[in-house]
Amino acid sequence: MKKHYHLYNETLPIEADLDDLKELLSQKKQLLENYEEISCDLDDEMYISRGNGFCTTKWAPDVIDDKIEELKRQIAEIEGWIKDSF
Repeated sequence: MKKHYHLYNETLPIEADLDDLKELLSQKKQLLENYEEISCDLDDEMYISRGNGFCTTKWAPDVIDDKIEELKRQIAEIEGWIKDSF
């Protein structure tokens, strides 16, 4: 049975069951990994262009750091929802 969830810093609620939450968790963890990798390699002249949602836009380190913190908070929320489902 699907339930409504409101994920931190997302405007629209999501409707998900346990399998959907596990898939969402996997996606968010992959995004976090991508941002953390970029954060380690980012310099003043670097532009990010990848097939993972980034475009040819220059990303400032503070923007990347904020996104990392947002993803960590979302991952913790989803893990809590999964735990509560059992």
